[in-house]
Formats: sequence, structure tokens, C-alpha cells
Amino acid sequence: MAGGMGLRYHEAHQRFAHGKVIAMLDQALVWNTDINLQVTSLTARLRDFAGIGDRAATLHVSDLWGSSDPADVILAAHQWVLDGEHMSYEAAVRSTRLRFELAPLVDALGTVVGVCGRAVELQAASIDPRAMNAAERTIGMGTWYEDLRTGIVTISEGLAGMLGTPRHTMHLDIRAYDHPEDHARVLRTLADYDGEDGYASDHRILCADGRVRAVRERVRTVYDDRGVAIARVGTLLDISDLKEREAHLSELALCDALTRLPNRTAFEERLESAIARCSRNERRCGVLFIDLDGFKMQNDRHGHAFGDRILIGVADRLSRHVRASDTVARFGGDEFVVLIDDLYTDDAAVDAARKILRSLDDPFSVDGTTVSIRASIGVATYPGSGATARDVMERADHEMYVVKRNGGCGVKLAAQKETAREATEKRLCQTPSSTEPHRFVTLESVLRSS
Repeated sequence: MAGGMGLRYHEAHQRFAHGKVIAMLDQALVWNTDINLQVTSLTARLRDFAGIGDRAATLHVSDLWGSSDPADVILAAHQWVLDGEHMSYEAAVRSTRLRFELAPLVDALGTVVGVCGRAVELQAASIDPRAMNAAERTIGMGTWYEDLRTGIVTISEGLAGMLGTPRHTMHLDIRAYDHPEDHARVLRTLADYDGEDGYASDHRILCADGRVRAVRERVRTVYDDRGVAIARVGTLLDISDLKEREAHLSELALCDALTRLPNRTAFEERLESAIARCSRNERRCGVLFIDLDGFKMQNDRHGHAFGDRILIGVADRLSRHVRASDTVARFGGDEFVVLIDDLYTDDAAVDAARKILRSLDDPFSVDGTTVSIRASIGVATYPGSGATARDVMERADHEMYVVKRNGGCGVKLAAQKETAREATEKRLCQTPSSTEPHRFVTLESVLRSS
């Protein structure tokens, strides 16, 4: 490849010596182009690789690599080099993995007059693409590569299968597959990414076939020798099974294992929330503390498996005799607790307790054995029975034991503490002193002045 550009050609290829993938010249595919990307020289090895033979016809650089998607990427890379860039990347051409190194050819005045290129076969040192695809499918992972200067995105077979999109998609918008409810959060993560380190984001994707998958996406930016970002490389790992297990464990932490009802922790959280709402809206809520009468005797007589079936049956009846907005929980043993939310009066909580008591009138039958189960129910309300969740629960528990000591199978409402508003209303209703002239005072004026 002698000629007027020989010296510049040599200088350009000196830049390629930094990588271990650069082999001896006779192992490489080497070519040279002019400003129009017409091939001006090439090695015999490249002629054989491209299937050109000894033809002397004018060749364009695209003739060397066929008409596949990688050829389009290679052509775009040559265009960048004509703008003064140096390029280094990998691409598969004709089932061969190649490492490309491109540099501008310049004349004595420093003007770019063409491109010199070198490609080294990496197939022997790389993993078989079929093995890589199988590995990606096995672990539920996919990869993507975005060239920031062209916007061209290349995705792996694994990611194509995950998204349900064709493998060779150009200008693919990866973010278009973000789940609509997670898209804004992912964009915020991207905006906060300073580029120094890779970032990771757990979010959902909406696949082309409508499936929703949870993924852990990791992205890293690739920089050239001058520190300019030239590409992004990302991986998506399907963590749907992991998220399902995490959700299941979270459910178990707040759920009674036998009856699947909320446990004490979940109940207390809901009661705290209910009291906060009632405080804002000047409403009431009630707690029913329920203990089954005679259950221990039945459990000892018929065995724990029998007792478990009874507890499950009781949980079902309680759940079917309260509103959807109410909460039925099991604290353990034969203790159940019910949160009656959004009450107008304390008597409404007592009515709910009596309804539950009547629901237990019908006997329970397990494997041909029929037993009757009754209950002692203590009732306390907010704000009448206490100012905190703990106060209300303790009062309801106390009243339940009062019913228990009096023979069980009953309902008892905790004595209600007089609120400030109720005290004001009571004072207004009292008969005026006979020594004072009669005055009419409205409740509104008193409250306004207090």
C-alpha cells in the first residue's frame, strides 16, 4: 500500500498499538479510503474476507461489509472519522466478531482526506454468541448498547426476547418500554446520574405483548480518550420472581399465617391511620376486642388441627359480617380484633359487635363434628374511650375481660369520657340560675368565644 500517503498512514496506525487485540499486520483486515469513502487500498486478507478477489473495480467502503445492520453502523463510524474522530468498537460481520479501529487520514496541512481502518478477528477469543444468548435467557437478562452520536441502539437476543421486539431494531427507544407508572421516576434517576459511576434502577417494563415485568437496570457510560461520552451500555435483569418473593415476605410480616388476616402489627398501623383521619374530620372509630368462649376446651378435646379449622371458620364469618372498609385481625390464639372505621355514634360500634355475636350463633362443623362457639366482646371508641390507639385498645381489652368474668357471650361498651365539645354542649343545656335573667346563648357563639 505504497503511495503519497504512506507516512501519514503509518502515523495513523501507530495510534492502534495500545490494545492487546491488535495483532500482527498479516492477521488484520486493513483498508484505506478517500474523502468519499471510496476504497483506495486494502490487504489481500480483506479481499478474501469480503469475497472481492482480484477485481480492480472501484469499491465503496460499504462493499466490504455487505448490507446488514452492522454495515450501517460501520459506515456511520467512517463518517465520524471524516469529522476528525478516532473510533474503536466491536461488531459481528458475516458470523465473525471483529474489533474495528478507525483513524482519519490527513495530508501535510492537517486536512482530513480519508479514513484508514483495521479490523481484527476476535471470534477465537470470544464467547460463542449462541452460548451467550442461552446464558441470557437462563438468567433472564438482556443488554443494550446506544451510540450517543447516532442514536442507534443495538440490543441482545436476550433483551429482544424479554421486550418482545425484533432483534435488529435501529433507533430503538429503550425508555418507551418503561411502565407508565414508573417512567417519570426512571427519568429522574437518569437526570440525577452524573456519569462518574454507573447507576441502577429497579422498575417495571411493559413488554410488547402486554406482559409486565420487574427489572433491575444498570447503565454505564462509555467515554473516548478525550473524556467525551460516546455510548451507553445497559443491562436489564428480570427480577419479577424476586419482587414476588419480597412481596410475599412483606405480606407474611403483616399477616396471620393461619387465617391470612392482618396481624397485630398491621392492625395497629391501620388503627393509627384511622385515628388520624377521625381527628381531622371530627369522626369516630371503634375497636372490638373478641375472645372466643370455650374454645380452649374444644381445642384440647378435638386436637389442634380441629381448633385451627374452627379459627379459620371464625375468621371467615367475622370478615363476612363487617364492611369492606373495616379491618378484622387476629392477635393470636383465639383473640380477634375488629376496627370499625368512620362512625357517627358510639352505639354504631356496639351494633357492629352485636351483629358479629349473632354471626356465631350457627354451630361450626368440622369433619362431621359440630361445636358451638360464643364470644365475649369489649368495645371502645375514639375519641370517647381514649386519645391514642393504645388507650382505645386497652379499654376494649379490659371490657372484654369484664364480659368474660360475667359469664361471657356478651358485648360491653367502655364508659365514654366527656369531650370538650360535649362538655360545652352540656353546660349550655343546664337550667339558668333563678337569680339571673334568662338569656339565650347559641352554641356557635360559645364555641367562637372559647
